[in-house]
Amino acid sequence: MKLSKILALVMALVMVFAFAACSKAPAAETPTEAPTEAPTEAAPAAPEGAPELADCTGKFEFAAFSFKVNDVEINNDLMKDATMWKVKDLETVNSKGNASVSTYSGYAIKDVLAAAGCPDATKLILTCNDGYEIEFTIDDTNAPYCLVAIEKDKELAEEGVFFAPCLEETSSNYAKNVVSITAE
Repeated sequence: MKLSKILALVMALVMVFAFAACSKAPAAETPTEAPTEAPTEAAPAAPEGAPELADCTGKFEFAAFSFKVNDVEINNDLMKDATMWKVKDLETVNSKGNASVSTYSGYAIKDVLAAAGCPDATKLILTCNDGYEIEFTIDDTNAPYCLVAIEKDKELAEEGVFFAPCLEETSSNYAKNVVSITAE
């Protein structure tokens, strides 16, 4: 008699598990249609509070530009295949406490450094056309948001380029008319 009760109990458990397995929702079908647009490079994962980076590659062409990184001339021809980024409505505060909002378009510093042959550099010394220098350190978090901008608010720098470390909320490390970058 004990054997028949155990057998009945085992059969009951098998039926419960069988019904449970049958009641699961079917897996969603994956679409088989091909995407209608070619994928573009995705913006890097943004730290909290970071501005939005938009890929603007191929949407416009920059006017002629030129500056140097470790004595390598960076210009339109050298950067023609690099991704162009735009940061809109970037707010910064200057040393007097005045806020300004700007839009920058240009190249990620890591792409510029790679084009110059120093992709692993982390320490930068940026020199402007008037001799003003800024020392800046890039890392994995801020590098995607550091633009060597050819345009600021759709205007070109008078000589050189803009440097826009877009995670910075104060304007102390932003620069215009950067003519050379020493990268270590």
